[in-house]
Amino acid sequence: VKVMLRVSNPTGSSPSEPGSSNSFFSLDKRKKQVTLIDPSTCNGTVAPEDRRVGVAAPKMFAFDAIFSQDDSQ
Repeated sequence: VKVMLRVSNPTGSSPSEPGSSNSFFSLDKRKKQVTLIDPSTCNGTVAPEDRRVGVAAPKMFAFDAIFSQDDSQ
């Protein structure tokens, strides 16, 4: 079984629109990895004592192939 991921913009938005930032999401096509970051910890406004254990750590997922919105079908 091969697992592939296709990432696209939400319907009706473009990458240049305000609010369509991927600050919670990082895509590494070379390593075929996606990293998810808790958006509440991205801007650093949460005090360390207010964080729950294990929430602030980024979650990484690896795939056999990753396709972004720049790739053709």
